[in-house]
Amino acid sequence: MSRKNKFFRVAYLVMLGAVSILSAFQSAFSQITITQSDMPSPGDTIRKSLNITTGGIDYTITGENFSWDFSALQPIAQTVDTFVTVSSVPLLYQLVFIPNFVANVAQKFPDLDTIPELPVVDPYRFFYKSSSKYSDVGYAATLGGIPLPVRLNPEDRLYKLPLNYGNIDSSNASGHFGFQGVGYIGLDRKRVNQVDGWGALVTPMGTFDVLRLKSTVSETDSVFIDSLNYGTTIERNYTEYSWLANGWKAPVLKVTVEGPVVQVAYIDSVFNPTVNIENVRYYPPSISISPNPVHDKAIISLDLNESRQLSIILINIAGEEVLRVYEGNLPAGRNFFTLNTSAGNLRQGTYLLQVKTDFTVTSKKIIVQ
Repeated sequence: MSRKNKFFRVAYLVMLGAVSILSAFQSAFSQITITQSDMPSPGDTIRKSLNITTGGIDYTITGENFSWDFSALQPIAQTVDTFVTVSSVPLLYQLVFIPNFVANVAQKFPDLDTIPELPVVDPYRFFYKSSSKYSDVGYAATLGGIPLPVRLNPEDRLYKLPLNYGNIDSSNASGHFGFQGVGYIGLDRKRVNQVDGWGALVTPMGTFDVLRLKSTVSETDSVFIDSLNYGTTIERNYTEYSWLANGWKAPVLKVTVEGPVVQVAYIDSVFNPTVNIENVRYYPPSISISPNPVHDKAIISLDLNESRQLSIILINIAGEEVLRVYEGNLPAGRNFFTLNTSAGNLRQGTYLLQVKTDFTVTSKKIIVQ
């Protein structure tokens, strides 16, 4: 081979390598679109971990092809969001939210007895989901034995769909309910949404391709209880930072800031609050899955720096275990496993492969097609 031909061959191979690296980078950090299918439906349950700090991480920064690392988040509590059909809620609520298809999804909350004289029973939040929007359309609860449904009309448009990077929209919501001898509840809210970033988000649950949505909200809440001769009006201004990923039915991470108060919620699996991991020195394993998306079978490669007792499980978006791939002790080095989707009767959708030890959970997203 002549020197000239050898030069062109080397240049060609270098160019192919550069293209491969660029393609891999683009597939790892892809700009996504959030659609109706990424919103919750009746029957969905979503487990979230909660905290009041991001651990010093600046949640305001954003940009194109950005990388956010919240992997060090630790939960102080957990909750499970439960979504049901509107036809399953108390009858009086149905009379407000079913006619004219006001709502087609309801979220059920636990009862509250913070004030013994006024127990809150059957609290719900109602939503309307379509190809063009996902909206908060109202609330309902039974306060001291009296049903109080509050419909938002106009509604609070949480997401204008499809959601893409650069989108900006706003909505003005209002809801009022009053009954003589009972009381009055009112809400007025203005929301401004801006999709101000996209890239990769890392949480304790795993790594996600995301859109970042910043929502600036100003709200006036009013309440008056006739039996107590008590009323109050509260002016609120808060900002929501939401990271949304395909298939997860809720923000995989959401930071809400209201004055000095910071609330953090992120989709997570079940945690053990009695385990103290702060003083544990741990080097997380390296996980790779091929192919991914998975059609029938995939090979899981797990690299360990030391021998370790662990379990490898597959969980769904509700944080529930659907398949246990392995449980036992593994030697240091590279270990291989076969994931057979038919063995677990896995439906199409998004899952997380989790490698769990006594102290830490390492996750990798899997898409089954």
